[in-house]
Amino acid sequence: MSSLPCDVVILPSPLLAEQSISASNKLSKLGSLITLEDGKCYPHISIYMLQLNTGGFDNVEQLLKKIARAYSPLQLRAQRYDQTMGYIDADYKKIPELIGLQAEVIKAMNPVRDGMRAKDKARMQEATGLARKNYEEYGWQSVGDLFRPHLTLGRLKSNDASALELLGGSSQFDGAFLKLGLFETGDNGTAIRKIFEFDFLGSSPSH
Repeated sequence: MSSLPCDVVILPSPLLAEQSISASNKLSKLGSLITLEDGKCYPHISIYMLQLNTGGFDNVEQLLKKIARAYSPLQLRAQRYDQTMGYIDADYKKIPELIGLQAEVIKAMNPVRDGMRAKDKARMQEATGLARKNYEEYGWQSVGDLFRPHLTLGRLKSNDASALELLGGSSQFDGAFLKLGLFETGDNGTAIRKIFEFDFLGSSPSH
């Protein structure tokens, strides 16, 4: 069986996805290394990036389906932009439902992951403190207090202040996230292939 670098993600509403793709296309004029596109480079917020053996996908599917069935669509607010190492992200406010969702996903998926993604093995060598602990326990840094929910709009070769002027205010990326999905990851943390996705089916909307 093969092993793949994967990402458990939440997916925006069609309206928010369209808005994100439009913004990403604007950034492409600056020479962005990432351009979002429906069906090829999906807009998303990463919940848990991990390595998975394809032979266990049936089990993973059932685990994620159960979680999605229990959660309602997430209404999230983009509170700022972040630009680090050329990445241009819309950063979202952490709400209890989102924190709880990550905790449930990690509880279900950490026991079935296939070691660590190659990039995370390299990053762990330089990590200290809580970041190091997260790599050792979960194979990924951005867990718990270090979780930074964000939607990547592009990646330039270097930071460029003019990129944010092109985008306008971050509040345009406020919106609903309607699905939980598993994707194969590509370069720069992109979601390049949908493996499966599930609608959030809980009855109480989150804010």
